[in-house]
Amino acid sequence: MSYLVALDAGASEVKVSIFDRAGAEVANARRDCPSEAPQPGWAECPPEVLTRWPLDVLREALETSGVPLDEVAAVGVTGSRATVLPVGRDGEPCGSAIFWYDRRASGAADELGLRLDGPDRFQQLTGIPLDATPSVAKIMWLRRHQSRIFDAAALFAIPQSAVLNALTGSGWSCDASYGSYVGLMDLETRRWNDELLAASGISAAALPELVAPGTVTGTIGATAAAATGLPRSVKVVASGSDSACFKIGAGIEGTGVASIYIGTAGVVGVITNRPVRDPRLTCCPSALPGYWDTEGLLLSAGSAYRWLRDLLNVARPDGGTRSFGDLDALAAEAPPGSDGLLVVPHLAGSGTPLWRADASGVVSGLRLSHSLSSLARAVLEGVAYAQRHALDAVAEHVSPLSRLRFTGGGAASALWAQIIADVTGIPVSVPASRESTALGAALIAGVAAGIYSDHRCAIAAAAGPERQFQPDAVAHETYVAGYRSYVEVAER
Repeated sequence: MSYLVALDAGASEVKVSIFDRAGAEVANARRDCPSEAPQPGWAECPPEVLTRWPLDVLREALETSGVPLDEVAAVGVTGSRATVLPVGRDGEPCGSAIFWYDRRASGAADELGLRLDGPDRFQQLTGIPLDATPSVAKIMWLRRHQSRIFDAAALFAIPQSAVLNALTGSGWSCDASYGSYVGLMDLETRRWNDELLAASGISAAALPELVAPGTVTGTIGATAAAATGLPRSVKVVASGSDSACFKIGAGIEGTGVASIYIGTAGVVGVITNRPVRDPRLTCCPSALPGYWDTEGLLLSAGSAYRWLRDLLNVARPDGGTRSFGDLDALAAEAPPGSDGLLVVPHLAGSGTPLWRADASGVVSGLRLSHSLSSLARAVLEGVAYAQRHALDAVAEHVSPLSRLRFTGGGAASALWAQIIADVTGIPVSVPASRESTALGAALIAGVAAGIYSDHRCAIAAAAGPERQFQPDAVAHETYVAGYRSYVEVAER
């Protein structure tokens, strides 16, 4: 029996999952990432979260798994995009890791846009919008506002780079699925772009080496072997970004199928055989060789439902708490359309297709006759409407979609899956594994280690039973009218 390990260095947690070759998770371990905000809008964490924690969490997962260590074939590394860690000439971090969602670098992004004769040029080259998110803006901010750290840094790493280095003990690399959100890679050539480097004033020598997703960057080094017990022969693989990996883990192997992810935020994505440049969307290299990920982003999705749950729990005089399951049960009591109650869930600004940071949430049509059940269902429907709003922009660039694959924490809700099917009019399937990002990283590592002959064979080997949700014709008609109202309110 061969086992595959996925190490995911995200912005909310560092997580390790261990899978058998059939895609069944046999063990996991995780630690929540601390987030510090020295000033409003900032978000950073100590560097050891990316350098030491991965080895500690890996050891914890291996110890609880009971897996023979000599049967581990590979460790696939994934993580969040755009987070940046300054590393000194001695190979040690020289500053805090700045998370992808940190907003301090808006001015640097504006400066870069001016140097490129407008932000449209940035998106044309990279495939993503120019704002405070890409790593390049954060690096430029460091140069202007924390020059001591900038001058001490010989390299600006991303989470995957830091973890790969911690595992192998040498080299700094990242795969091309991260390059767009570094903000300095050409989307088509998948190389650091001279025009972007010149405009930002950043040298390619200060960036990780770009490799293809699925590249074996080395084997377990001496330090990692001592910390985890893994043999030195275990391959270490740059599996792809979290967004690229979750599509593989969700079973998407080509065009015609879209993924819908609901976690804190939301993503609607497809795999395309060409790069797509659309100011409403993002486009990055896929983990599938020769393909691209084209995505629409929601800045709040599951967070809107959590907001409602937490608000209701605070309001309970008996001190009790409602779970998401309790909230689902309430929402199920209301009819499709929530008796005319409409929620626009832009509680953190709007993403695709509007991209308005100043947008806010809206509750429209509220009447005395509405109940808590109506409000709970309206939030679920509002997120589904927002997903369709993004999906409509994505769908302009692909052949008709035959199926949606729903993953993330939100996919635990059968009611939410049915609402998405009814709102979009497209069948929805929910994969057996909710750990789609980790599973995707493990499968890509399995291809690199020779466990599977290619990505499609890997996806087929890990395919498990799925929950299927077919659109209800009557509910869909109700939601057609509801969606028109949603678009009108959201755009106004």
